[in-house]
Amino acid sequence: MEPPSSAEMRAFAYRLLGRREYSVHELDRRIRQKWPEAEGVGELVAALEAENLVCDQRFAESFVRSRIQRHQGPLKIRAELRARGVSDSLIERELGGYAEQWTSLAREWLQRQIELPAEFDQKKKYYRRLQSRGFTHDQAMDALG
Repeated sequence: MEPPSSAEMRAFAYRLLGRREYSVHELDRRIRQKWPEAEGVGELVAALEAENLVCDQRFAESFVRSRIQRHQGPLKIRAELRARGVSDSLIERELGGYAEQWTSLAREWLQRQIELPAEFDQKKKYYRRLQSRGFTHDQAMDALG
């Protein structure tokens, strides 16, 4: 298989970016996944970043909003953003804007799932479920009442 031209790689990147936002790291990985032997991928991604077509801040904003709509907590969102190559400072800035909402988000998710349990065993079960969704100990305990 012959290496792709820069126009082919750019067209592929445009198709990806036309569907959703990507982090710089994620876009680089996707292009290299399609063409492992390709040269100039880093330069292409840097050019797309310079043209403001790929932006970690825009990606992080969009990602955090979508995960909050799915009722996911800050721990899970933070881990997923790190896995996608977003810097810790950017992650903290984006999550910090929602600091006051995490407990109410946990409560909202619980109310959609159950009637608030009175029994200890049920509380333990829902505590574990909240933690698996990325909420902290304090947020889970506040939500359980």
